[in-house]
Amino acid sequence: MDPNNGDDYKAEIREEYAELRKEYYDSQKDKSYISLAKARSKAPKTNWANVKPVKPSFLGTQTFEKYDLNKLLPFIDWDPFFQTW
Repeated sequence: MDPNNGDDYKAEIREEYAELRKEYYDSQKDKSYISLAKARSKAPKTNWANVKPVKPSFLGTQTFEKYDLNKLLPFIDWDPFFQTW
């Protein structure tokens, strides 16, 4: 970084972050919250005594030795890959 332009660069960054901070806080004004007691009263009620879990058909790791990976392609979400690339 050029030492002669360092102060200008830092000022630009400070202004940019001040604007981002203002936009974020402005977006928070429209949110409405409920009390913790009300949120807890709306929690799902589950009677675990009546729940009968299904026994799995196997335990441990299952390996597919001969599986056509092309069958999986429609189910792959490539967005995270391209976002990090």
